[in-house]
Amino acid sequence: MPEYQDIYDIHRNLTGKKVIRGGKRSAGEYILVIHVLLFDQQGRLLVQKRVDDKTNWAGMWDISVGGISQAGDTSRSAAEREVAEELGIQLDLSDTEPIFSFRTKNRFDDYWMAVIDSSQKLTLQPEEVELAKWVNRKEWEELLNAHVVIPYTFQWILFDLFEQNFPGARLYPFGNPKRIEGAVFDMDGLLIDTERIVKIAWEQAGKEYDFPEAVDAYYHCVGLNAEGDHAYFLKRFGKEFDYDGFRGRARALAHEALADGIPVKEGVKEILKMLKSRGIKLAVASSTREVTVRDELSRAGLLEYFDVVITGDMVTKGKPAPEIYEKAMEALGLDKSVCIAFEDSRNGIRSAYRSGIFPIQIPDQIPANMETNALSWKTFDSLTTAKDWLLSSGLLGGVNE
Repeated sequence: MPEYQDIYDIHRNLTGKKVIRGGKRSAGEYILVIHVLLFDQQGRLLVQKRVDDKTNWAGMWDISVGGISQAGDTSRSAAEREVAEELGIQLDLSDTEPIFSFRTKNRFDDYWMAVIDSSQKLTLQPEEVELAKWVNRKEWEELLNAHVVIPYTFQWILFDLFEQNFPGARLYPFGNPKRIEGAVFDMDGLLIDTERIVKIAWEQAGKEYDFPEAVDAYYHCVGLNAEGDHAYFLKRFGKEFDYDGFRGRARALAHEALADGIPVKEGVKEILKMLKSRGIKLAVASSTREVTVRDELSRAGLLEYFDVVITGDMVTKGKPAPEIYEKAMEALGLDKSVCIAFEDSRNGIRSAYRSGIFPIQIPDQIPANMETNALSWKTFDSLTTAKDWLLSSGLLGGVNE
């Protein structure tokens, strides 16, 4: 039974016309072609080798899946069907979109990307595919250099596209550490859930002091030490503003809210235990004063995990300057090339990046933006997600949990 394809116009609107697969199209008539790039949790790409008697690209290596959409298909349904037909895998793309699309002379090409479990059994079409395998970046580039891959114009950047589009796999301009021996953590908003409480305290104090800019000022000051905080207020609001009164009141409200206990963020103890079990040295690099840091970490049951505590009153220049991270790595006795930093704030990310450490962003009260994403080695939605990625990264030594 012949297969038919929908015809689109140049604006990618369905025309209502159909053409038999491979049939001739008039000028201005387009079909839809889909491609799927499948990676696994280790960042390897699934590639397939076409059989030697194929009409086109015989014996050449190709990306994971590709095919022409059928009449009635959407791009998503075509991609899911092709993956099922070519590999025997049921793929759900309902929560994503193509990572890029382009138009050529008479077709639209959509490129989808997904991460799947590489342990899944593949059911190949013997008339189409001779072999399928998982390759890392180096192995993919070896295939490219051997001229045995179908020559897509973007073939050299496939791994970059993956690293840029999936959390925890973003391309970083300074590469990746060969191993991880040390991890440095910010405290507020990352280990303990205090930034949310502090924000509420600033808002309440702002009402009492008739200071409507309080929350906006809070966002600018997250991650700064006391000196940086004061300098920001002086520059923006001038000497006339009662800084000591407002900050004292906000601090009192926050302490009152935390009197009954220190709330710990999701996944904190799990990631600390996991890192310690693998012999990773741990440090805190917090802009807060030492006496407060030690008190709050102790009350939260976290102080015992850390080999080093560096705080805002131990440095000359606080975040976003790199000094606090430089001191933490020096105290750990480790080079920046083997250390990662966990941060939630923009000033913290800036500080970590400038120190040369590998920053991992876990946004809290302030969402990630273009700058923090660019400065971060990795970005995750929680420490739990970060822990899972680190476990699969191959960068940690020590024992398994």
